[in-house]
Amino acid sequence: MNSAKQVNSIRNRHNMGMKSSGNRRSAALPRWSAGACDAFGDNNLLNEFMKIEEKVKQYIEQFKHATEHLDPADERLKKLDIDFVRKLSRIIETHPGIKDGQSKYVAEKALLIAAVYDISAEQKVDILYAGLLIQLGKISLPEKLLTTPFYSLSMVDKYRFLGHAVDGEVLLHGLTQFKGAVTLIRHQNEHYNGEGFPDGLVEHNIPLGSRILSVVSDYIAYLEGSMTGKAMFADAALSQLIIQKESHYDPEIVDIFMHVLRGATLEELKETIAQAKLLAVATERWRKGLVLNARNKPLRTTTIVEIALSQLKLGMKVDSIYFGSEPYIRNCIVDQSIIDNVTLLTKRYGKNPIIKIFLSMK
Repeated sequence: MNSAKQVNSIRNRHNMGMKSSGNRRSAALPRWSAGACDAFGDNNLLNEFMKIEEKVKQYIEQFKHATEHLDPADERLKKLDIDFVRKLSRIIETHPGIKDGQSKYVAEKALLIAAVYDISAEQKVDILYAGLLIQLGKISLPEKLLTTPFYSLSMVDKYRFLGHAVDGEVLLHGLTQFKGAVTLIRHQNEHYNGEGFPDGLVEHNIPLGSRILSVVSDYIAYLEGSMTGKAMFADAALSQLIIQKESHYDPEIVDIFMHVLRGATLEELKETIAQAKLLAVATERWRKGLVLNARNKPLRTTTIVEIALSQLKLGMKVDSIYFGSEPYIRNCIVDQSIIDNVTLLTKRYGKNPIIKIFLSMK
């Protein structure tokens, strides 16, 4: 079987594994079959890996039995849920191939990002739980896949590694109170451009929590070296995220995370989003220009002059508006929204725009 067929086989196995409860159980353990144990050179280490995997499964089953008769609205269940997640996270991080403290870091930073968005308290809890349990599926991975830098893996092994997200989903099957978190865990390896795993979701079809977790967890992977094989300074790790904005990562979330790392307050983070949305609209207008008449006829002028913001009036014909070297808009007739946005951006940037208008038209 060639590499492409192997990759498709792995994708199909993970997707088909979710169709029935019987398949859910078998899909959780693809790594210990088909010679996967050959990746271990130390039988003691193999035994340790398997003991932790069994401990995790037993703890999950015990929790299911202990809570199956409780009303979902019972406050006691909520307390049991958080205790369960915290303890399970600690058990996962006793695994020799999983680094201690990473899940806690991911959950904390993800919540800081999530606070910027207008989402419910329940959705924030889902992000917290998914962050703490983001590495759950890795307990089934052989040592080779946990210790080899991701970029050094073969294409087939990369997909086997990425499959841990689905394995984590399978392990938590049946715990309905964690349904939201489980969905976020499944989609943690999706890419913004639709080329991710397992379902190839695109942009905002990827759950918000998964987009957030992807940014934070990959930052850690770059930082400590599990992505490239070489540890990076914070700025270098962040630059990897920036380079892959709009391909791997939601660009807005990368921008917010960058400000989180710099210690921005919640108000400053919200301001960042508001400004980013304004600039996104401005960029789109700049690219397209605004139509002056129904026939899309271009502007023809005799003179272009520069004016102050205070002189900008409704109905004026604009050649361009810049903030320093950054373009805001071009080739348009001024309406109230343009005046409002330029005024707001002037306050935010703390500098005056360069406004050029057509003095007359033919």
